[in-house]
Amino acid sequence: MAEQDDRLAPEEVALLAGQMFGAEVDKVTAPGGRSRESLRVHFPKRTMVATQRSYPGRMRMEVEVLRRLSGRGAPVPRFLGGTEKVFFQADVGSRRLSGEMAAGKADQQAKVARRAVESLLEIHQAGRDAGLAEIVPGLGEREDWVKGFVGTAITSSEKFGIDVPDLDHSALVARLHVPAKVFIKWDARPGNAAVGKNDRVFWFDWEHCGKRHGMEDFAWMAGDEFWPLGAEAVLAPLAESLPEAGRDDNLDYLIHFITFHIVQRLTIIHRRHRKYGWVNADKAMRYDKIGTDPDLAIRLCDHGADWAARAALTRPMVAWFNACGAAIAAMPRE
Repeated sequence: MAEQDDRLAPEEVALLAGQMFGAEVDKVTAPGGRSRESLRVHFPKRTMVATQRSYPGRMRMEVEVLRRLSGRGAPVPRFLGGTEKVFFQADVGSRRLSGEMAAGKADQQAKVARRAVESLLEIHQAGRDAGLAEIVPGLGEREDWVKGFVGTAITSSEKFGIDVPDLDHSALVARLHVPAKVFIKWDARPGNAAVGKNDRVFWFDWEHCGKRHGMEDFAWMAGDEFWPLGAEAVLAPLAESLPEAGRDDNLDYLIHFITFHIVQRLTIIHRRHRKYGWVNADKAMRYDKIGTDPDLAIRLCDHGADWAARAALTRPMVAWFNACGAAIAAMPRE
């Protein structure tokens, strides 16, 4: 995240936007709070988003990714222009996917979930067509990264005061140590998507994109504390949409990856709780903060058990997630 002193102030962003787009700016707002790197610029007849990044190389990559994806009609913001310090992109709306899922009833949630899955698949296809895997970095390619990823289930057990799961670590590392070949968003959390026109799901914030197996985006989405649905809401539309060749392997990989991704999210929640205590869940969702809320964390444990039960290697994690949920339920609420 960019240091405050390194950023253009909102009034400077407004002046630059007015000069670039030939219209006076009414106001500049900070939908994610003033600590975030994106601002909403309000013109009389439209809005756009101004984004500043800490690292110029990543910002240039993000701009190129947006150019290539939006040029192929993918559900991402369209790049509008910029300078070395800030770039402007189309405003895809303020209806965050996390909020839409939280507000909807079960049948509506399932429909939105299906659209979210379809939008990520559409982005993956556009990324292949655009050759984006050739310009983005590999993610989690090294075996020691995978060992640490799986090993979090052990290190976090002590934090929650629960028994260490009996896992086949070698087999799990072998399953999750995969070539980085497919372009992905990587941090495809529900807070990084908006439901726009015609209820299409758009994904923004592309500074962390890269390449890996390909199923990780669905793990980030469904393994988030603000995601309200269990495994079937994602597995069913994927089973219908993925090519038959490799479908079972892709879904099996997703089950293994999301199991330990959820452990990572729970570990982050625990760390934030130790530092700040529980927070207001609605406010955290509105400003896209970590959902450090006991009910969200317990629900995430339930989802983890749901996913883990679906593969032999991850099945020992069912008891772990159940114990983790019980430990969180026993924590003081104040």
